[in-house]
Amino acid sequence: MANLWSQIAKLFNRIIDIASQGNLERIKIIKTFNFIFNEAYLNGEIDRNCSVTSGIGNPTFRHVCSTTYLRSGFKITIHNDNKLTSSEINEISKYILDSNAFVRQLMTLGYDTLIIVGNNTYKSEEYSLNNIADLHKYMIQNRTNEEKE
Repeated sequence: MANLWSQIAKLFNRIIDIASQGNLERIKIIKTFNFIFNEAYLNGEIDRNCSVTSGIGNPTFRHVCSTTYLRSGFKITIHNDNKLTSSEINEISKYILDSNAFVRQLMTLGYDTLIIVGNNTYKSEEYSLNNIADLHKYMIQNRTNEEKE
């Protein structure tokens, strides 16, 4: 019965993503990440079983492209979070935060917060995507470079 409710919740989240964004890009990224995390876990490449969803973002991290804060968090849930350490959370966050181009892509899709949370312990960290790759600064730099050419 719990699995049925979980599937209904996932379907509901997908419908909200489509309605709030007007396209399927958010769902494609989430689906791709879930596939990659699942394959890496099953192949023994990572020790933590992770999944990605959209979640409640931190309102203090908002930027010009942020969607409603109820859907502005790019949330990575660690399902086997026993003995989860802060260094492991930071290591997982680096997969996202080390790619400025991907962070900017998340920002243009309406995300403003990277959330990494344990499923059972609720140990978590939040990261401001705007602090990682300032979208406004990037746009200004590109315009300046284009004007020089």
